[in-house]
Amino acid sequence: MAASNEWTEWHLTPRGWERGSEREDGPGIKEKPAPADRVLTYRWKEYLSSVFSTMDRTSQELWRSDDEAAIKVLLEKFGDPPQSL
Repeated sequence: MAASNEWTEWHLTPRGWERGSEREDGPGIKEKPAPADRVLTYRWKEYLSSVFSTMDRTSQELWRSDDEAAIKVLLEKFGDPPQSL
């Protein structure tokens, strides 16, 4: 069992990056539906295998729309996904 395994999903929308579902060590997973107008979804994850290890922080693309032009415009406007829980 990991010492810590938390993540947050971030959805890129015309309003910017919006927080989605998340997992916290104590309470578990909090489900939140993805916005209908999202064009991209990433998951920011922080994983600590033991109290003696270093924190592993990663970002993973989970979903991408077919509208590459909209993705490009919104990434230029709002930047990369947040690197935070």
